[in-house]
Amino acid sequence: MRATLTGLVLMLGAAASAAQAQVIDDPQANVVEALVVSARLPGPAWWRVSDADTTIYILGTPGALPKGMAWDTSVLDRRLDGAFAVVTAAAWRAGVTDIPALLKLRKAMKGDEAWARRAPELATRTERAWAAVDRKDPDGWKDWKPVMIALQLGGKAMERSDLQAAEPAKTVRKLASKHRVKVRPAEVHKAMPMLKSIARQHSDEAGLTCLTESLDAIDAGPGAQRAAAQAWAVGQVRASLAAPRSAERCELLLPGVADARRQSVDDEVEALIALLKTPGHAVALYPIRGLVAEGGVLEKLRARGITVRTPGDG
Repeated sequence: MRATLTGLVLMLGAAASAAQAQVIDDPQANVVEALVVSARLPGPAWWRVSDADTTIYILGTPGALPKGMAWDTSVLDRRLDGAFAVVTAAAWRAGVTDIPALLKLRKAMKGDEAWARRAPELATRTERAWAAVDRKDPDGWKDWKPVMIALQLGGKAMERSDLQAAEPAKTVRKLASKHRVKVRPAEVHKAMPMLKSIARQHSDEAGLTCLTESLDAIDAGPGAQRAAAQAWAVGQVRASLAAPRSAERCELLLPGVADARRQSVDDEVEALIALLKTPGHAVALYPIRGLVAEGGVLEKLRARGITVRTPGDG
């Protein structure tokens, strides 16, 4: 079984400690302005890292795209031609042998309605929002702790709004296959240790913070997400970074997730450095905010003396 961190968190439905609910450890809260440059070429923005005999083209990706949204893949297609590799973001996965433990942890994360009695206004908003996105099971939210409710609501709202987290990676993989280029993640980590840590340190208080933010995002509608996706598709980097981050911030409330985000950036940096040892050119596919964030992939590469060019360089 292969799953993203978000999917694994959804499976568990865990919440973080009350102290973490007050201050979110967000490693990618701020960006490096010099790296936030709109593209000169058609389509989404690309960054480049290079040495004397190797160039790696890095496509920054959004969190989701509207279903069926067209975007110019001509630059991608050209850069895949003759590429010796395609590297994607680091992955946190659970295997088939972890399924019994995942199911056990999931069961332990089941909730009750005690929190709803303590926060009746929030419960009313939750009931209304859930009924709007899940008409088959309008009372399903009552089975879970607040963070699980929040993450499920976010996922259901995305689906109802025809937003797809699988894109644009799915399109990139399809084109890579056409060019016979293998796709691999920068690194693969076992998710179970972190998930067990999450399960041991859950509380409703952080979940209520997460749930409130998610409901605010749902009430605002998908317009901002769609606008950011459209900006991404035409290489407008700053506007693409304006996408709502409620789901991501909910994950960051969970113990260990911020550290996992930092580890992913380190993995992605090391993967690029390893690629530079092979003459020719390669393609990387990394989340756009993680590329341009302070302490992100590109800033760390520059700190190590590696040449980085922005989308404004063409």
